[in-house]
Amino acid sequence: MSITPTNSNHGIATKTNKAMELNKKSIDDRKFIPRQFQDVAESMEAQFAESMLKQMNQTVNESPDEDSGMDFYKSLQTSERAKMMSKQNNLGLQNVILDQIYPKRLRNEMGLKQYESQSNMIHHNLPSYKIAKNTDTIEMGKNESPPVSGGEVTTRQSSEGDTP
Repeated sequence: MSITPTNSNHGIATKTNKAMELNKKSIDDRKFIPRQFQDVAESMEAQFAESMLKQMNQTVNESPDEDSGMDFYKSLQTSERAKMMSKQNNLGLQNVILDQIYPKRLRNEMGLKQYESQSNMIHHNLPSYKIAKNTDTIEMGKNESPPVSGGEVTTRQSSEGDTP
């Protein structure tokens, strides 16, 4: 006795070549995430990996006659291992962290440009601190450095006609 498969989609083609091609194509939305957010996610994953590796190293029986130089070397080795793990995104925590701090709905070209223009305005309007070398005093003034992303910065006029 053979059972014939039933088509539950009632004539709607679901496995077209175009649909299968789109399914195979992975969307790289990380290129639309600002570098600062990617760096934060990578460093958080490195911190987690380092604490995990330290806990794992504590489970290994070692000889009690190790000196502080060897302890320093092992801690340095552990932190470098954690950094390499986070660079390769082995644990997958970066994706989870990025989903929380920079949602997928913002990961497009327009969202990235909007973020850059807002951060550019914030950077340009921050006060700058200049240290006079001959008097050792700190003077606070308007930040006159060029914008971060190279975009244009507009200044608002106050009601008296002076720029802030």
